[in-house]
Amino acid sequence: MPTIDIALASYNGEKYISAQIASIFANDVSGAEVSLGKLIVSDNVSTDKTAEIVSDICCAHPELRLHINHRRGVIHNFNYALAQTDAGYVMLADQDDVWHNNKIALSLQKMQELERQFGTNVPLLVFTDLAVTDHQLTVISPSFFAYQKIDPVAYVRPESLFLYNVAPGCTMMLNRRLLEMALPVPDGAVMHDWWLMLVAGVFGHIGHVGQATMYYRQHDNNQIGASVSSFWEKLFSPRRKLQLAQKNLQDAVRQARLFSAQFPVIPVEFSSTLGFLTEFNHLSRWRRVRGLMQEKIIGPTFWGRVLLYAVAVFSPVLSRVSQR
Repeated sequence: MPTIDIALASYNGEKYISAQIASIFANDVSGAEVSLGKLIVSDNVSTDKTAEIVSDICCAHPELRLHINHRRGVIHNFNYALAQTDAGYVMLADQDDVWHNNKIALSLQKMQELERQFGTNVPLLVFTDLAVTDHQLTVISPSFFAYQKIDPVAYVRPESLFLYNVAPGCTMMLNRRLLEMALPVPDGAVMHDWWLMLVAGVFGHIGHVGQATMYYRQHDNNQIGASVSSFWEKLFSPRRKLQLAQKNLQDAVRQARLFSAQFPVIPVEFSSTLGFLTEFNHLSRWRRVRGLMQEKIIGPTFWGRVLLYAVAVFSPVLSRVSQR
């Protein structure tokens, strides 16, 4: 019977973490032929009562393990949590969400579909939809992807995978082979979940569950959340939007270079996109625009694609010396 570990990274989560842990343990896996291994909480030296709350819950749930991680940052915290896992499958969890009681079963079902199709010795990742809520769990949108106006199936395209991450890490299930290849997530990666998507997408396979399996709680302390901009915000704040688009692209460029250095041999279908991104800052404006016209990278939305052209035209062309 397969075992699933769960890696939860926490920091100052006293307000919501007990509800999240309760929702994880409330998952119904009776018909899934799977056992829950360890629920590992890596706490980033919280200054509130998060560690105390988790420690108290451990008394009732021996499978819950609390680890204190002194190395700051979300990526380091998830690296630490994932390093404590040893199960064949691992799920990621945030401290402030609430899982539906079928999240584990649905994720495992999709994972096993991938295994039947592609085998077990390749990196595999499954992600699901999620319901966006306010801090009191009142549903704002029953679908994160509909709310963000993003097609979750488009993640399979190389020209999208390296440009943006479509899947929140809190929805992910990973197999052991993926963790062996991807960990530790390196310094310089944009986020741990995006790095995991890249490794799975390039060297293995990704599956998507179209059903929401959790409440994605939005509140003032979200590290990364769900947000949408109105038409008028896009129209009347072009400079701010352009600056954000430039930052996002530079994050993608930096991560693409890191990925290329760590994995110098990749499947040929990814080489064009990866090469375009790693060279983007040095390309002439015309070559950037031509690359966009050839769809070497593709934004997730219409406005995202418009902003890419603006970034290509207005970003400076750097010499190789100036970027060192």
